[in-house]
Amino acid sequence: MADLLIGSEIYVPAFIVKWADNNETIPGDDLIGIEIDEDLDSPAMFKISCNEHFDLTTQQFKWLDDTRIDPGTKLMIFFGYVSAPQKQGTMRGKIKALSPGFLSGAPPSLVIEGYDLSHDLQKRQHKVKCDNVTYADVAREIAMKNDLSAAGVEGEKLMIHPKIERKVDEMDYAFVQRLAKNIEFEFFVRDRTLYFRKPKDDHDANVSFEFHKNIISFIPRMSSASLVSEVRITAWSEKEKKAISEVVQLKDIETKVGIPDLSGIVEKAGEKSSTVKLEGRVVSSREEAKAIALSELKKRNMGFITGTLECAGDPQLRPGMTVNIKKVGKRLFSGVYYVTKARHVLGEGGYKTTLEVRRCL
Repeated sequence: MADLLIGSEIYVPAFIVKWADNNETIPGDDLIGIEIDEDLDSPAMFKISCNEHFDLTTQQFKWLDDTRIDPGTKLMIFFGYVSAPQKQGTMRGKIKALSPGFLSGAPPSLVIEGYDLSHDLQKRQHKVKCDNVTYADVAREIAMKNDLSAAGVEGEKLMIHPKIERKVDEMDYAFVQRLAKNIEFEFFVRDRTLYFRKPKDDHDANVSFEFHKNIISFIPRMSSASLVSEVRITAWSEKEKKAISEVVQLKDIETKVGIPDLSGIVEKAGEKSSTVKLEGRVVSSREEAKAIALSELKKRNMGFITGTLECAGDPQLRPGMTVNIKKVGKRLFSGVYYVTKARHVLGEGGYKTTLEVRRCL
């Protein structure tokens, strides 16, 4: 990840939309603007605002009557700046909805809406091997059966499960997402690649924001309401044929880029340990039980410090990366944050990016 775009690079926003199947470009004069919303917990969305034209001779609309924008059509979106084409962002998705506008005294308009390729996984239930496999094996097979690349699937050291249970009517998306959350992984699709990986929230940030320098606005929030210092998991071990317990504490999830003295903050807040009992849950080993406990502890604490940051648009800012936010207080709010959502808006008014972030633990 390179440094933020600066200086003359931030000038004229540029966006190009192409049909993915034939690489043909939609004329730029017909495009007003685009919005792209990416979220680590749900499929990414896009909106393309278009100028619509009505031909008096044929009595047809240029785009609304064009079958090339029917739902299911694949598009490629490229966005960034005219002066920095090498740093543009990309998104591949399918059209899912059309929203035309007909206002008296104004030209007709059209908004094309869609999702990235992970959205289709919410409606598909492919049969995959669930015996004597790892969670990563399942993610790879689901990727391939949905015509996605499995290059983003990690987890070579994950344990092999004698049997992975799949819920009745559980679609591919929900299945992979549940497996990811069980072991503190994240799951998303970008372009044609499925990612199933450990969050990169323990990585140093090489993109920085600074108050009074390159931040339009930053609104953080600290809440100790859900903080816990310990999680105890109780489950049935298939291997040992008995109930087992695993305990994890804050020191097990703290990282070098996280909040200094998080344990002391939690203790001062007077938060007690949280015990989670998994009724009827079967695990293959103590390692799996501990992984679930770690995931639960992290989930309960990751909302301690969150925030919304708005800045000049940059297509390199995507969910799943860390950023360093400086000079917003020395004690708590300055530090490394993990990007969970990113919204890019480009149009006649310029280009802005809005990030949803959480403080790294």
